[in-house]
Amino acid sequence: MKLNIVAIRIWLITTGLILLSLIATSLFYSHFYSTQIKANYLNDYEAFVQNLGELTEEDPSYIFTYLEEANVIHSKLNFALRSENQSIGEPSEWILQFSSNIQQKINDDPQLMDLIEANQEAHIRSDTNPDYQSKVPYIFQIDEITYQEQTYKLYAFADLSFISSVEKMVLIAIIILTLFNIFLSYIYYLYLKRNISEPINAMTNIAFDYARDDFSHQLPVSGRDDLSELAMAMNKMGHSLETNRTVVRQEKELLSHIMTSIDTGILYYDSDQTLILSNPAGDLFLTQYQVEKGQFSGKDDYIDIEKSLRDAAEMKTFSQFNIEMVEFYYEVTIMPLIEEDDEIRGILVSTKDLTHEHRLDKMRVDFINNISHELRTPLVMVQGYSEAIIDDIAESIEEKKEMAQIISDESMRMNRMVNEMLDLSRMEAGFIEIEKDAINLNKYLGTLVSRFSKLAGEVDVELKLDLPEEEIILPIDKDKMDQVFVNLINNAIRHTGMTDKAAKTVTLRLFEDDNLDEIIMEVNDTGTGIPKEDVPYIFDRFFKADKSRKNYSDNASGTGIGLSVVQSIIEAHDGRLSVESTLGRGSSFIIHLPSDQEETV
Repeated sequence: MKLNIVAIRIWLITTGLILLSLIATSLFYSHFYSTQIKANYLNDYEAFVQNLGELTEEDPSYIFTYLEEANVIHSKLNFALRSENQSIGEPSEWILQFSSNIQQKINDDPQLMDLIEANQEAHIRSDTNPDYQSKVPYIFQIDEITYQEQTYKLYAFADLSFISSVEKMVLIAIIILTLFNIFLSYIYYLYLKRNISEPINAMTNIAFDYARDDFSHQLPVSGRDDLSELAMAMNKMGHSLETNRTVVRQEKELLSHIMTSIDTGILYYDSDQTLILSNPAGDLFLTQYQVEKGQFSGKDDYIDIEKSLRDAAEMKTFSQFNIEMVEFYYEVTIMPLIEEDDEIRGILVSTKDLTHEHRLDKMRVDFINNISHELRTPLVMVQGYSEAIIDDIAESIEEKKEMAQIISDESMRMNRMVNEMLDLSRMEAGFIEIEKDAINLNKYLGTLVSRFSKLAGEVDVELKLDLPEEEIILPIDKDKMDQVFVNLINNAIRHTGMTDKAAKTVTLRLFEDDNLDEIIMEVNDTGTGIPKEDVPYIFDRFFKADKSRKNYSDNASGTGIGLSVVQSIIEAHDGRLSVESTLGRGSSFIIHLPSDQEETV
């Protein structure tokens, strides 16, 4: 059983006060009875005995006339009379003997018997004479009387045993009253337990349930006392807390969804720079920062996040800066949260991943530089050979034709670069039209190999064709697919021709995957390959895997948009383009097209 301290305290205080009052009353009665009632009785009897003795001395005949009547007047006061000649040991021979019960009490008290045998005057009061103290108070007196020249002994005994009987009755009454008080105390405890302890325990349990967000229980309300009103208030508080909990939970879920879905990283630190809250984007930033921390911590522009947090907590200032790591670029904002008393509550850190934008900016700059270089070279050649023809520098028709051919080739080169940029712009804007016709892919790839045989032979690259025995017919846009393979095969030949390998090959492979219902075309080469860290970005606009590479051909470095165009065309055919490459060993560009392509009507 769960004890309630409040109820027990009330019970103990109340019971203690009652017991204290009872004990005080008993002690007061005992003292009052001992000092007042008992003393008064003894004083009265003692005065009566002494008065009788004085009266006897004045008029001895009085005692002989009225002594027997005196025994009748006072039932608790008894007299006896004997002459000197009568035997002390034979009270029955006395002139007047004690009553039987008084005689028995005197016989049972050796001290009194000694006084009688001493045959001398004596006055004994048990409460004042330490030699004759007794639990039953009494008064015993022996007077000597001379009457008609004869000596007599007058004995007086005041029996106050009724006082002891009263004391015993009072003691029994006190014990009964105490037991009754204990019983009432137990009944009172049960009352307190039912009406105070149990309601308080129920309220305590409900409060703990509320603390555990359990609002399924309610307190019963009966009556209009203070505890009932408190129970009613707690029920209303439970409803309010449940409503607020629902609102807070919904807002927390919404905030959690927002923090999880946003691209901005959120990190919340307490005033001791201990991380309290973070979202996935913030965790990713911390992971990347810790991984690459050792690689750029020695640089002059290195920014220490821990030091920045300490500075924000000490100086309470807002700060914003960029962190450029080996592979990532972030914009970081540190905002200290300050209370009204100018104390730091926490520090909010937001991180924005600008890696893609930063990379695009760098690629855009590289693209402008590349395209400027790519256009400048053919423009200079066109301008130079045009001036040579105009100034009649060429002496023969053959020389003029050769110069005109160079001008034509460079113009076509510039036209191809401009068309690639226009195609990419249209594709990114969604303006790409696919007109599919059923094409025999075996013959189509064979034609492509023939078209690039001369270019491959110039750099000692062997073009191979791997075709299945059965013919594969698939609806595709031939013009757009030409653009795809021109880019892929041209790149393969150029990068394979740049190597010093003995066996330099470019292979076109065609097969059908029945499990995935796909037609797969591959362009494999044994060229320079692509660095592993550049593979995820080779289909981005303006990206060039290795800026240090120099192509042997007139097509030199390229614009970096060819593979973006290729990917857009493949995706327009509901396919996908993947790449597998190992640096120094070669690359494979794999085209996956669904076999259920339909012709354009």
